[in-house]
Order: sequence, then structure tokens, then C-alpha cells
Amino acid sequence: MARRIFLFVLTICSLIAFNSRIFSDDFSDTLQIKWESVDRPFFNKWNPFGVGARAIGMGEAFAAIADDASAIYYNPAGLAQLDHNEISWTGGSYYKNVPYTDFATFTMSLGGQYFGLSYMKLYHPTGRYPDLINIPQPGIGPAPGQLYNGQPLIFGDGLYEDWYGSLNPSQQALLGDMYRKYINLPFQENQVLLTYATPLTTDRSFYLGLNVKYQFTDADAKKLLGDDYDAWAWALDLGVLYKLRIIEFLKDFNIGIMLRDVSGRIKYYKTGIERPLYFTSTLAVSMRTTELIEKEVTSFSIDWDAVNDPGVFRNEKNRLKFGFEQWLLDGHFAIRTGLIDPMNQQPWRFSLGISARYMLGIDYAYARGIPFDQKAENEEESHWISLYWMWGKVARKLPTPDVFAAVEPISFAPRNGETVIFKLNASSKAGIDRWVLNILDKNNNLVKTYVDIGVPPSQIVWNGSDNKYQLLPDGEYTFIFEATDKLGSTSSTPVQTVKLFTPVIENINVKALEELRKLLNSIKDRDVKEDNAELANATKLTEDLKKAKEKPTPAAPPAPMTYPEVAQTPAAQTPQGTTATAGPISILGFPNVDSGVIRSAYINTQPDGAKSFNMDYVTENTLPKYVMKEMSLMVRSIAESLGTSVDTIRVNALYGTNNMVLSVPIAQAQNYSRGLINVEQLLRGANLNLNGEAIYPNF
Repeated sequence: MARRIFLFVLTICSLIAFNSRIFSDDFSDTLQIKWESVDRPFFNKWNPFGVGARAIGMGEAFAAIADDASAIYYNPAGLAQLDHNEISWTGGSYYKNVPYTDFATFTMSLGGQYFGLSYMKLYHPTGRYPDLINIPQPGIGPAPGQLYNGQPLIFGDGLYEDWYGSLNPSQQALLGDMYRKYINLPFQENQVLLTYATPLTTDRSFYLGLNVKYQFTDADAKKLLGDDYDAWAWALDLGVLYKLRIIEFLKDFNIGIMLRDVSGRIKYYKTGIERPLYFTSTLAVSMRTTELIEKEVTSFSIDWDAVNDPGVFRNEKNRLKFGFEQWLLDGHFAIRTGLIDPMNQQPWRFSLGISARYMLGIDYAYARGIPFDQKAENEEESHWISLYWMWGKVARKLPTPDVFAAVEPISFAPRNGETVIFKLNASSKAGIDRWVLNILDKNNNLVKTYVDIGVPPSQIVWNGSDNKYQLLPDGEYTFIFEATDKLGSTSSTPVQTVKLFTPVIENINVKALEELRKLLNSIKDRDVKEDNAELANATKLTEDLKKAKEKPTPAAPPAPMTYPEVAQTPAAQTPQGTTATAGPISILGFPNVDSGVIRSAYINTQPDGAKSFNMDYVTENTLPKYVMKEMSLMVRSIAESLGTSVDTIRVNALYGTNNMVLSVPIAQAQNYSRGLINVEQLLRGANLNLNGEAIYPNF
């Protein structure tokens, strides 16, 4: 028992002595340990904390949003989305809780082009330790035969697999401190960046951004590591951002691509050694909508980071980031949260954040690691803050879309199977993003909506139904056509009207049709009486001639037969081409009952012997197409009654201040009355004029 206590005390004393001296000397001993594929301090390590408290609060899933000054780091193309100039500073409370400057930038717009000048000092978290370490044999160190200043008893030489979690805590702590202090330093390099961004399309849906940056070893790292590790590099970042609208209620759906250090090499001052920089890439998507909270922007974003360098641990080559943000109070306050999944045994990172902004703004973020195993040190909590001033808002003159809408005809009868056509047109230099056609009733209630994205169709056929596909009641409705371009500028047409009116054609002007029947019956009776009188007279003349031939003595020829004259009425004496006056009239001596609807009716015989039936009447209809159909009913009744006793039927309808005349050959009228042709065919084959001008029926 005493022996065990002695060995334990000796081990602790040796460890304390070793730990107190190792960091006071140079670190060449530490570099003799092979940390998997890492044999020197990382310069520009690819997974540091980002910049901007807002982005950190969203789990750094920001490459497809990138609409503030921190876009310089996540995706410089997003800088072209800013409509103001901005000065921004970000600081954090890492490194023994002492605030330090992480990011400072100045951005501005010049003639639609966007520029930024920035300084960065990125913090590198501890992250995951290398799985494998290889400790060399004694004799390799600052003095012959020594390793770690003559303290080789703690570790034996050889390969250690999964050392973190398998060695005793004291050994793990010692190696962990060595790795953190000399291999993966908290601050490794500083950067100065010049940024340029511009929209590539007139509708501002596609953006390009570039970072030209100068990187150099951080002063603290240079002091610790010495001149051998003093280095510098020029590098280039490339970013693109594309806004794609795929759903009507989205504010935008963004796709972002960021290529970091796509070109550049690191060069060490003392040795002149050059090595390529790490090439990393980010593919990101984000959805921003105002559907969840009216007029307030809600954002969801996902970023996928990848590194293309053989010197990086295999399990560290990919990383997923998730972010959520909700703006409130008309965009002056925001809450957000985020999560980083390193896709390996590193700790996950969870974050929260808030913002308040007007002209001055402040963002705050809280981040903390969530360990899932013993492969990595727990990442302690951190606090981040960004302060920024926005001024000189860019007044963008947005082109207003040109819109047009009309309806033909302005009145229709849905219950008779009729439809109307809305003729639409919308154009904009920025491109049409979405459009809507709203139809409202007399109480301004929305009853029918046509809506879609992109350019509207040239025509929309409406059958009079509402949004539930039910026929609307008769009445007057209003419609408005509105279009929005891809810059958010909206134009609409003036309020216009369309009327739903369903006349029952078969029952229109019952009184007129009844009087027409009486009139036609009178004409028919007159024709029968005239025919009977002529037949009786001819029979009498035949009998007289027979009797004369039977007499033995020839008699002198009889005098010419004189027919009784038929009294001519004013209607019968009406000159061709004139219209009989209102009041009681007669047709060839037969009286017509006048009701004020049928103004006149008579048969006119032309010099060539052709007969036409002429009728003038007053109708209560005001729409020409319904007047045409009503006149067709008159023609059918006349054809059924008169048959082929006339050659032409002419009907004159008076409505308002208009005068419509329909002239139909009797053969065509007979075909219509027998159902051989329809009303449209009848009208198209007839002569039709309105107020003295020939017209063509249009249905």
C-alpha cells in the first residue's frame, strides 16, 4: 500500500514539474510528436468561428441570406443586396473572457456597384483532437538524450490510437494543452479584405461577389512560434447568389455558393517555403417568407461546408449548419437560433441570438458546444456582439410594370352557357414576378381570384363562377388586375365592371309575340277570304260561259269583267321604304290591335312582284345580342304563319335611341322555323344593320 502511495505521489510531482517547464521553453519538443497528418501549426485553418453576431446566432447558416456587412465573410455576392452604407464591428468574449476585435468593416455603394474594406481576426475553437499521435524515442529534443526537457518517464515512445479518452486524465490534459498552444492556436492569422459585389441581371436575381485578401500571421502566434512560422498570403474568394421564386407567398428562395481561398499560396518569410492555401466551399439554400407572420420576414437556411485538402482530417471535411430567424415590429427586432453539426465526433454547437436596429443596430449571440463523446474537449460558452451604423439609404428607382386588362363582352349570361374573356398584359424591364386578377361583388367581397407567378396569359375565360366553382347571382361585378415585377414594384389597372345578366329569351315581350300571332292570324284569314272570293267569282264566270255556249244563237261577247275594288287603307298606300305611324293600323284593310309594342306591320309588293313582310316594334332589351335573338323569334313566328306567301321577312326593333333592322329570306326563315339551322346561322346568313350601318353578329 505504501509503495502504491509513493508511486502516485512521484507521478504527480513529475507531472507538475513537467507541466510547469514545458511551456516556458521553445516548442520544438512538441513538434517532434506527429499529430496524425499535422506536423506544423495550421495557417488559415478552415473551421474558425465566423464573423457577425447575427450570423453566429443563426449557426452561421448565412451564405444564402448574406444581407448585411458580414456577407463579406460568408458570401460577398450578398453585399449587393444592401440598400445602404454601413460601418460594422464584431467582438467576442473568448480567450479568458477578454473581449477582442474579431471583425471590422466599412461597406458602401457607388453607382450601383458595392465595395467593402474589412479587417478580420478569426477565433479557432479547440475542436476535435487528432485520433493518432506518434511519440518519438528519447534523444530527440532540445538537448541530446532528452525529450520534453528530460522528462520522458510520463510517456513511452510509440503510436497512440484514440489517445484522448484512453490515457489517464493527467496525460490527456498535458497533450491537450500542448496541442492547443502550439498546433491549433486560438488566433493564427489576420486578414485585410477588399470586396466587390454587383448584380448581374436587371431584375437583381443573380449576384456576384469577390474578396481580394491579404493574410498574415497573428502577432501573438508569431511571438510564440518564432520567425520560422511568420508567413503571408494573397488569396481570392468567389461568391454567387441566385434568387429564385417558386411559390407565390415566398419573399424569396435563395441559392448561395461560396468558394473560399479559391486561389492563393502561403509563403514563409524566413525559409521561403510556399504551400497552397486550403480550398473550401459552401453550398447554401434559404427560404424567406412573410406567410407565418404578416409583413414580417421569417427565414430558414441550411449551409453545407466542405474542404478539399488532403491535409485535413478525413472526419473534418464536411459540416452542416442550420439557422432560423424571425423579424418582428416591422423589421426592427429579431430573434434567431442555429445549430452546427460537424458530422464527426466534434462537439455540436448550439446558438441563440437577438437583434434591435433602426439606424443604429446591435446584434447579440450566445453559443455553446454540445459534446457527444470524449473525443473532443467541451467547447465553452461564448458571447458575441455586433454594433453597426447604417446611413445613406440607396434610393433605387424601380421601374413600374405596364399592365392592361379588359373584358369582352361587358355583359353575359352564365346560366345560358355564355362566358367572357379577360384580356391581360403585363410587362417590365425587370421581368414579371407574379400577377393576380381579383373579381369582387358589389359589397367589395372577393368572389374569384386568378393568381400565378411569371408572365400572365394573354386571355382568361370566365364562366361566372366563384372560387368554389358555384355560379354567381346576376348583378354588377368589379375586377382589378395587378402585376409585380422581380424588384417588388407593383402596378394595377383601374377598377372595371362586368355584368352578369340572364334574360329568359322565350318569355321576353310576351305581349309583342301575342299581338304578332293575332296579326298573322288576321293576315291568314284575309288571305283565305280573298282566295274564296276569287274562287267564287271564277266559278261564276265559268258557269256563265258554259250557259252562253249552250244558246243556239250566238250572242255578242260580254263586256270586260270588272272586279270589285278593295279599299286601300293608309297602311296599304304607304310608299315603299317608309314606316307606318304609330296608332291603330290595318293591313290590306284588316285592322290590327295596337298596344304600343308593335308600331306597324304590313306586306309590301315590289315592282318585280316580290313580297316582303315588314314589322316595326319596340323592345325592352338593351343589349344588341339579345335584341338579335328576340328578332329571330319574331322571324320564326312569322315564317310559321305566313309560309311562302312572302319572299322576305323584315323586322325593325326600336330600343333606346337605336334602330336595328333584320332582313331574312323566307327560305332561310323556314329552315330556322323547322330547326334545320340555329339562331347563329340564321343571323349570319341575314342582312343586319344598326342605325343604318351594316353589322355582323358576334357571339
